[in-house]
Amino acid sequence: MSSRTTMTIEIGQDVKDQLDALAYDVDQSSQKLAEDAVTRFVAQELALRQSIERGLAEGRAGKTVAHAEVIAEMRAVIDTVRRERTARG
Repeated sequence: MSSRTTMTIEIGQDVKDQLDALAYDVDQSSQKLAEDAVTRFVAQELALRQSIERGLAEGRAGKTVAHAEVIAEMRAVIDTVRRERTARG
């Protein structure tokens, strides 16, 4: 288990009230809900930034697809879905 630390933040009273209400509804402490929310946010932000960096690196390496090619492929996918929906009725 990783070490733990305490962090103090200021939030609006309305957000605190909403957090307390949610915590009550799910039978958990508002501190636990806030910790879970911050943990998820940090993980999502890091994943997003890593994904962006990978994309930029691929672009710098010339691993790109022409815009017209992407549009043509998406139009083909859309046409296929429309045909399938029409065939189903």
